[in-house]
Amino acid sequence: MQTERLVDIIIPIYNREACIPTLIEQLDRQTFRNFRAIFVDDGSTDASVEKLERVLPQAGFDYHIVRKENGGAASARNAGIHAATAPFIAFMDSDDGVLPQFLEYLYTAATETNADICSCGFQMLPVGSGIQPKPVDSLVFQSISPAQAMTAFYQKWVGVVCLLINRRFLQESGVLFDEQCIYHEDIPFITELIEASHSFTQIDGDLYLYYAALGSLSRSPRIDKYESGIACFERTVAKMRQSDSDAAAVFCRMGASRYYIATLRKMAVQLPYTLFKKMAFNIDFRQYKEQIRCLSRSQQMACRMFLLSKRLFYAFVRLLYND
Repeated sequence: MQTERLVDIIIPIYNREACIPTLIEQLDRQTFRNFRAIFVDDGSTDASVEKLERVLPQAGFDYHIVRKENGGAASARNAGIHAATAPFIAFMDSDDGVLPQFLEYLYTAATETNADICSCGFQMLPVGSGIQPKPVDSLVFQSISPAQAMTAFYQKWVGVVCLLINRRFLQESGVLFDEQCIYHEDIPFITELIEASHSFTQIDGDLYLYYAALGSLSRSPRIDKYESGIACFERTVAKMRQSDSDAAAVFCRMGASRYYIATLRKMAVQLPYTLFKKMAFNIDFRQYKEQIRCLSRSQQMACRMFLLSKRLFYAFVRLLYND
């Protein structure tokens, strides 16, 4: 007798043939079994699909493969959302990992609190470092308001891979990924989702495993990714300014300054100074000066240094960071 499917977990796949065996193993170890994995092939040019079709029949979970032309992560995730039918939706990236209790803890916390969104933390594990994930031995969670969730999100970002979302709520909110965005598409999506929510639950535990590797889009020195990310974020800023919700008010007090100082830091590490200066002058950071006081001390210092001297900020960031 087939068990009721309660969660659809959406996994974009693009030229990840080598990752598939480990990915399947991670999913097979889940203590929560009432899920389906929706693999969205985003126009892979390697043998990713063929390998999925060969390996998945031996897996111990339900699955579905969606094929589409290449359109990027946002497009692939939206395709997965449209294919989902379970009451809850989760996400995973094909080259990352999850603890065995990932889906169990998220589903339990979400259903016990009737949450629109449930979140967990993540562990950053550099590829090849040999660092082992830290276990999360018990489930501890709390319900917080959307305003508190917005504050927590802009104090410490998590990706969409750390969320479990009620599918009916997601449909009613009308929030989808901006398919024109190729850099940090999670941030506008999660911001708008929190603003639309009525109930939010936060798990005290790092259940998602992010394997940091060189060569990913987030680490590539492409100016177009920053241009698309900033344009997408500006559309979210405009939406938040039109809302009178408490969560939108939190965003308007701190969101833009937090986003831009983080983006400027990334640009300083990855771009030559001529391109960094060009992008930096396109950001009217002074209009967000009043938001700086809501940030952490280190973020406040970075903001003030940038306002004082873009060249000094650039040099200081490159001295401290290499990501």
